[in-house]
Amino acid sequence: MEACHLCPRHCGASRTPNALGVCGQTRQIRIARAALHPYEEPPISGNRGSGTVFFCGCSLRCVFCQNRAISRGEQIGEAVTPRELTDIFLRLEQEGAHNINLVTPTHFLDGVLQALELVKHRLTIPVLYNTSGYELVEALGRLEGLVDIYLPDFKYYSSKVSAKYSGAPDYREIAEKALLEMYRQVGTFTLDTDGLLRSGLLVRHLVLPGNRHDSMAVLSRLSELLPVTDLRLSLMSQYTPDFALECPHKELHRRVTRFEYESVLEHALSLGFTGYMQGRASASSLYTPNF
Repeated sequence: MEACHLCPRHCGASRTPNALGVCGQTRQIRIARAALHPYEEPPISGNRGSGTVFFCGCSLRCVFCQNRAISRGEQIGEAVTPRELTDIFLRLEQEGAHNINLVTPTHFLDGVLQALELVKHRLTIPVLYNTSGYELVEALGRLEGLVDIYLPDFKYYSSKVSAKYSGAPDYREIAEKALLEMYRQVGTFTLDTDGLLRSGLLVRHLVLPGNRHDSMAVLSRLSELLPVTDLRLSLMSQYTPDFALECPHKELHRRVTRFEYESVLEHALSLGFTGYMQGRASASSLYTPNF
């Protein structure tokens, strides 16, 4: 950590209080919330909830981020050690969590790895890695054998769009390599007898207003990269402008229309994807946790 290169930003920060990374964080693991979460996809939340640990900070920094209260450093969160993190995992399992769901953890990868290595053999539930998809293959490789389920976003096709909304013109190139590595590690999407996800890859895509053609291109590319029968797609309509009203991109100041979402959904079905869709009622800030 003399110079941080855990994410594709390669900011080289020492991650000290006087030299934060692009993620907005020091080396100290910080979490904003650790609790049962009922609003993930059905095979993840089940009937008791996903044991979700929301980490503070993020290196992608999308202009429309619904978790901006924690991703932009507006909330400091709670500092924990790797051993304290293992206690949190075990507590969540005891509370009935169907899985341990690590949300945007990569900028704390060293500490998260220590925690998983200490506790993985004691957990009877899967470990899920919940990420923007903007990940280095080298970082993901260190997780092999410790993560059962990958839940990545595949956000953008166009480099112009990813540059405009996330300052990451290389997003697609990076995400494609990451998706291939995730699939190599965990293989085919597998449910248990109760319909809960035990292993595999579930790819999320959020349809953005004014960007349905980019969404279609994302799905076409995903179908070329990986066997559509081996993964599941979560096609989300939950975009809400509540968190982007101050950004300069006016097209993001409204919700996705029924036509936009349904045209992308029809394209997904034509490509052979199966998985999960959302109703329009999901486009509400009420579904964002109160950090």
